[in-house]
Amino acid sequence: MQTTIYCPDITCGSCTKVIKRSLEKYPHVESIAFGKDSITVVHAQELPSEDLLRTIHERGFRADFEPFTRKTFRERFRDFRENKEKYSVEYSMIQYSIITFFLLMAIEAVTYLALYRSQPGFLERYGIWALYLNLAIVSIGAAIWHFKSYRGEVSTMVGMMIGMTFGMQSGFLIGVIFGATNGMFTGTMIAMLSATLIGWYNGKCCGIMGILEGMMAGTMGGIMGAMTGVMLFADHILLFMPFFMIITLFVVWGLSYMLYEEFVEDNPKVKVQPTAFTTFFSYCFLAAVIFFTIMIYGPTSGLAVG
Repeated sequence: MQTTIYCPDITCGSCTKVIKRSLEKYPHVESIAFGKDSITVVHAQELPSEDLLRTIHERGFRADFEPFTRKTFRERFRDFRENKEKYSVEYSMIQYSIITFFLLMAIEAVTYLALYRSQPGFLERYGIWALYLNLAIVSIGAAIWHFKSYRGEVSTMVGMMIGMTFGMQSGFLIGVIFGATNGMFTGTMIAMLSATLIGWYNGKCCGIMGILEGMMAGTMGGIMGAMTGVMLFADHILLFMPFFMIITLFVVWGLSYMLYEEFVEDNPKVKVQPTAFTTFFSYCFLAAVIFFTIMIYGPTSGLAVG
C-alpha cells in the first residue's frame, strides 16, 4: 500500500531529512520516496492519512492529498484585482507605503525650508538622495510589515530565502546611497550593520539557518552596496541609480509576492495579524530621522567629501 502526499515546500536535502525522520516514527512504514513536489509513503498496513498530513504541517510545510496549483502572473494579477478581501493585507501594504512615502517627503520638505534652505548647495547634494532613501526605507519597511502580518511556521528553505533577500537587498539599497553621500567607511558601516540586523530579524523565523543566512547576506550586501556607490560616484551614478532602484525594489516587492505564494496561500494554519498604520509609519519615520541625521552630520571621506 502507498500514500502520496503533495508538498511544494520540499526544496533541499534538509527538508527531506526533517520530513523523513517525522514520518518514519509511524509503524508499518516501509519506505519514503521524495519527488519534485510530492512524498510517496509505502506502508504494510493502512495508516491514518490525516495524521501524516498533520505531522508534515507541524514541521512547517504545506501538505495535501491534491496537487497545489500555482497561478501564473496574469492569473495572480486578475485574482488580486477581483478579490480585494482575500488580499486585504496586501492592499493595506500598498496604501501604507504610498501614504508614508509622501508624508516623509512632505516632512523633509518642511524641514529643509525651515533649517537648511540658506545652506548653499544643500538641495543639490542631498535632494535626489532623500528621494532614494525614502523609497528604500518605505519598501524595506513595507516588506517587513507584510511578512510580520502573517503568523505561522515557516519552512527552512523559505525562511532562509526571506533572511537572505532582506539582508542582501537592504544592504545594497542602504550601501549605495550612503556610499555616494558619505564615502566608503560610513557607507559600509551603516549599510552592513543595518542590513545584518534586518537579515537577522527576519531570518530568525526558521531558526539558526535563517539567522546566519540573513546576517551573511546583510554583511555582503552592505559592503558591496557601499563599494558600488563609491565607485560610481565619479562615473554617471545619477544615470545608474534609476535602473538600480527599479531592479532592487522589484526584488524587495517580489519577496512579498513569494511570501504570499509559498507561505500564506493554501495554508490554513497561518494567522493574519497586521499592525496598525501608525506603527508602520512610526518605524519608517524613526529610520528616516536616524539615516538622514547620519547622512548630513556623519563623517564623509573620499569622493563624497565636498
